[in-house]
Amino acid sequence: MIRACVVFSTTYYIERLTMTRSLLIVMATFLVGTLSMQAQQSIPADSTGLRAGDDMGMALYAEKHGYPGPKHVLDLKEQLGLMKDQQKKIEETMKLTRISAVNKGEEIIEAEQELDRLFGAGKINEKSLRTMLEAIGTMRGDLRFIHLQAHLKVKQILTPNQILEYYNLRGREVE
Repeated sequence: MIRACVVFSTTYYIERLTMTRSLLIVMATFLVGTLSMQAQQSIPADSTGLRAGDDMGMALYAEKHGYPGPKHVLDLKEQLGLMKDQQKKIEETMKLTRISAVNKGEEIIEAEQELDRLFGAGKINEKSLRTMLEAIGTMRGDLRFIHLQAHLKVKQILTPNQILEYYNLRGREVE
């Protein structure tokens, strides 16, 4: 009877150890996969906004100095009394801005990921780093131009009274 208890106890202990080890392996694999996915998704850190074509504050100077953006103008189209032709022009501006911004955002993401790969592979030097950063900087400048240009276009479409009303409705003053 004692021998049966020892055998049962040993078998039980081995089974528990095997299950625990298997569970730890599964958990570790999941954790490594999750961390790997997070690392890929976070390069660059603003990749979500870049993929969506968001302005991410790039047009703040325009907005604060009397150059409304297309999205917010369209959100307030009834209150601003937009005419059909104004609405159509602003919708077209917003559509083209979004398309251009998404395309440029994808280029930036690819370049940032390539920079990450070069560092990861240990195949980066000062010359290639400078070249890559200048290219990424130019792309980011191009993206900002896309967003700011939309604000320039919208200001040309609106009347001065609509611009004043826009800022009143948004609870802001033009600086």
